[in-house]
Amino acid sequence: MRSFAFLIPALVACSSSETHSDTAKLPPNQPQCNFVNYHRDEAVNVQGPGRCTTDCDCDGMRSCTGGTCSGEARPTDNSHCNDPSYHWNEAWNGGGSGVCASDCECEGTRTCVSGHCADSATAPKAGDMSKTQ
Repeated sequence: MRSFAFLIPALVACSSSETHSDTAKLPPNQPQCNFVNYHRDEAVNVQGPGRCTTDCDCDGMRSCTGGTCSGEARPTDNSHCNDPSYHWNEAWNGGGSGVCASDCECEGTRTCVSGHCADSATAPKAGDMSKTQ
């Protein structure tokens, strides 16, 4: 009779209830999660509701400060969409990476042109004063 004991560890490993977000361990204060379109239900954090270890435990643009999520997750209006401090991960867009319906689905000062995020040809680049005169 054949023994199937070797399959049991493999089955146990595959039946783990952990998800990718549970196992992801990012260094504190890294920008990987600080995006307007990063959604996190802080109520289910292992540390407790609104408690955190890294910024990835906090919703949107909120930061982990002293073990507590703080700040605003996302702007309440669309007036900040073309601000350099507006962080949107274009790779997560529903239509595909860089596909957009508005400027608010593009990173910082990038704009939505014909359904795709693009750099503005007329916007001055950092340190370039020639187009501001």
